[in-house]
Amino acid sequence: MVDTDADREARERPFQGLASALHKYYSVEFEQCGSDTLVVIFSPGGRPALRQYPFRYDRLFVTDTKLFYYLHNPGRQTLLLQNFIEQAAYRTVVFVGLSKGGVGSLLWSSLIERRGTGFRTFCLAFSPQTLLYPFNENLASLPSYISNMKITETNEHHLRNFERYGNLPVFLKDALPQTMIVYPEKSAMDRVEAHRLAGERNVELKPVDLEFHGSITPFVIDRKSAESIKKLAEKLYADAEFDADLKSTLPRTQAQFRKQFNKKIRKYPSLNTLIDNFCGFQPVLETDWQGFLRRWLPFVDRT
Repeated sequence: MVDTDADREARERPFQGLASALHKYYSVEFEQCGSDTLVVIFSPGGRPALRQYPFRYDRLFVTDTKLFYYLHNPGRQTLLLQNFIEQAAYRTVVFVGLSKGGVGSLLWSSLIERRGTGFRTFCLAFSPQTLLYPFNENLASLPSYISNMKITETNEHHLRNFERYGNLPVFLKDALPQTMIVYPEKSAMDRVEAHRLAGERNVELKPVDLEFHGSITPFVIDRKSAESIKKLAEKLYADAEFDADLKSTLPRTQAQFRKQFNKKIRKYPSLNTLIDNFCGFQPVLETDWQGFLRRWLPFVDRT
């Protein structure tokens, strides 16, 4: 743990170096709470994701402002990120991403993992797209994906990035850290994308009982409060008016969205508990979920 102002300043300096050196297409924000674990959160949209979630760890929020699926020059970006992590002396790093952010968490964690590190690395990818190039008909309903494919037709650099990194099952082969891919089992699109990495070393696929693309939702909302689910639906449907990808993946009505969050969904742990158990930390278990977690988290040594 780091508790003093000097410790925090020692991490703020390398962060400022990272923020100034990253490509202009990426933005980063950093929040500290005195942890020796860093969670790197990749946003699916043009703004930071999970800013309001009460993480128990230090947080680095990464945003791909151009919605290029984190494929723009990831080699240099991950080298800069790795330098920051090492200078800040983190012992464990957890890459977390949803949808396009799931692409980022998979790709960037693998690039760092293959270099070798002095810290432990984990990846949690929620509903990631896994085949971006060549053209993937399964993603044709996502406006941002179609836009990126059109850019590859006229921009040689964009094309090279998608050619090199866009086929994740090929590029990530035997290069991922311990990884969990969470996906809604009732979404055909997300199920197909997740299963492209089935059988890959260090990868475990975990379905959740949803059809909504946002498979991280059961882990970050107050599942016991109907009012919180109602407010989430209102916010998502309002945001969808300005986010074509989000709009394309939501159920037609808010009532249909809320119906999915029944008592069965309450069995899933909070995101903090999921991270604790996935990384093998001393677990902080919600009692009712203890047996479920034993079945859901096969990586954890509970001896």
